[in-house]
Amino acid sequence: MRKYDFIDIPKNLSGKTALVRVDFNEPLYGGRIKDSFRIKSTAPTIKLLRSLGAHIVLIAHIEDDKKRQLSFKPLAREIGRMLGTPIIFESSLDISSVKNAADRGVVLLENIRFDKGEEKNNLKFAKLLASFGDIYINEAFSVSHRNHASIVGVPKYIPTYAGQLFRREVERLSRALHPQKPFVVIVGGSKFDTKFALLKKFVSRADAVFVGGVLANTFLAAHDLEVGKSLFEKKALGDIKKHFLLSKKIMLPFDVRLGDKGKTASAFDIGKSDSIYDVGPETIGVLGDIVRDAKTILWNGPLGYLEGGHDKSTRDLLRILSRVNGDVIIGGGDTLEVVDEMRIGKSFFHVSTGGGAMLDFLADGSLPGIVAIYKSKIDMR
Repeated sequence: MRKYDFIDIPKNLSGKTALVRVDFNEPLYGGRIKDSFRIKSTAPTIKLLRSLGAHIVLIAHIEDDKKRQLSFKPLAREIGRMLGTPIIFESSLDISSVKNAADRGVVLLENIRFDKGEEKNNLKFAKLLASFGDIYINEAFSVSHRNHASIVGVPKYIPTYAGQLFRREVERLSRALHPQKPFVVIVGGSKFDTKFALLKKFVSRADAVFVGGVLANTFLAAHDLEVGKSLFEKKALGDIKKHFLLSKKIMLPFDVRLGDKGKTASAFDIGKSDSIYDVGPETIGVLGDIVRDAKTILWNGPLGYLEGGHDKSTRDLLRILSRVNGDVIIGGGDTLEVVDEMRIGKSFFHVSTGGGAMLDFLADGSLPGIVAIYKSKIDMR
């Protein structure tokens, strides 16, 4: 197993300012933060930095479900409560304003994606961000698959370290790269292109791969089964037929829940007017028997259409997994919401803050954010 040897954060940071990239991109409901998992997961690193005497400047982004960038201003006080420390919101990117605010407490800058330089990895913008700190700490594993200024640009200018959450993500997700067997992979969600590399890599390594969500509809359609009016990706059918159709390891739902008030039906008997919204109870029962004997279980993506309230199979499987003896690794934004709501995260070996970052790390063994930390490490010598 590849072991990442990250440099420890300096022990004496008195009078120094730590610029910390965090991921506070939590789902909102009625203008309030609906799920606090990512925010609370960064609290230990912020507490550590304060104990080391550091001034702290936090940078992050937040968006709605339509990917529109939002302001942190109305959320700063709520975020402070979740972190357990008051937050000073700073809208200006003026160096003196930021440093003056940092002298008074923990600072949260305005959404950095308001500046186009963030997503374009503009080095001028990265250099501006770097000017706010003496050191940089990446505590945003969940966005470290992005070649953005705050992820790969800032480390070019100041010494860079991995935060506690970042290190834990890498260490625990690495367990799935060389898992104890039996090894079961569960893949849900909708977009085939984001899951293709993961499926291709692990279908040869896992003992069983269960496919749920809209992704399962697409696989069923690739087997020339009727899926009615269910959502599925026509453009993915060719790749599924080419790479996965003959695999004996892939398990698909054999019963499903339709849109008609949770009515169940055989996956082999779907009418042209039917819509599949969730995995059926018999399938979950069989899958439950499989995961109970597994030593490692990796799960990314919900099994049903959560946005429409179809979360029964996801919740039922989470309850089963919370009682198994094997190492359970779970990720994916929508799935995290359910885990947080059910308050069972501590029952699992690891609940990842990453969705796309988790998938990319498992597929490639690295991320742009990890590479940037190591390049900074080399430059520091």
